[in-house]
Amino acid sequence: MHTIRFFAFLLLLGLFSSCEKAIDLKLDNSAPQYVIEGTVTDETGGAKVLISQSKNFTDDNSFVGISGARVTVESDGNVYQFDATGSGVYQNLALKGIPGHTYNLTVKLDGKTYTSVSTMPQPVALDSIYVVDDEFSNNKDKTKQRLATVKYTDPAGIQNYYRFIQYIDNIKEKTIFVDEDEFTNGQTVNSRLNFNNDNDAPTREIRTGKQLTVEMECIDKAVYKYFYSLTNGASGDGNNAAPSNPQSNITGGVLGYFSAYSITRKTITVPAN
Repeated sequence: MHTIRFFAFLLLLGLFSSCEKAIDLKLDNSAPQYVIEGTVTDETGGAKVLISQSKNFTDDNSFVGISGARVTVESDGNVYQFDATGSGVYQNLALKGIPGHTYNLTVKLDGKTYTSVSTMPQPVALDSIYVVDDEFSNNKDKTKQRLATVKYTDPAGIQNYYRFIQYIDNIKEKTIFVDEDEFTNGQTVNSRLNFNNDNDAPTREIRTGKQLTVEMECIDKAVYKYFYSLTNGASGDGNNAAPSNPQSNITGGVLGYFSAYSITRKTITVPAN
């Protein structure tokens, strides 16, 4: 089971938070490239596309959206137009995805066309979430760091790919977690969502009384490969001399990804040790 952690070289969008920000890929100094981040979910309001530009390693993390794009998603013969709702933000509030259906993204910008396709997997129930002590890591005050753990049953007989996002008091944890069921097909899985609180930010600590939410996304294989390559390429895996671009599933020469995914989530109040 591949649980992935990634702490640098990007600022990842909280697609369902109130703050509109997007992936900011910090690459070697080079000509800027467009970055497209698109999602269709099985929840209302989940159809969104963000368009920005990559930045050099030394640039700040501010998001500068790209306007003037024509964005559509087609599925089952229906074409959904996405309206600009902010700088670089395009949405279709009526589009609610259906598991098992395929979605085709088209973005036209500056005379070029970028396309992608993603099929929404069936949702998998997130049975429960709970908190455990990390025996190998302490908080700044020397107390044991506490970690979220997810429990779910992987469906047998099919390949499944997952992404997990956690929120502490509604603040999104930046670490990326992806899993696949190569060794857990059809099994009950307990997966610990490790993260590194490298700057000792109190808001990131899982403490008694805080609200912990974990969102489990069922993603397709291409999106899994994108996030997996993001950790092994953009962060460097010991075999790369320098960070490289993640494996995008969008054609036409852009960075980013397009994902049609189903969601389940759980929220708990963190109990005392």
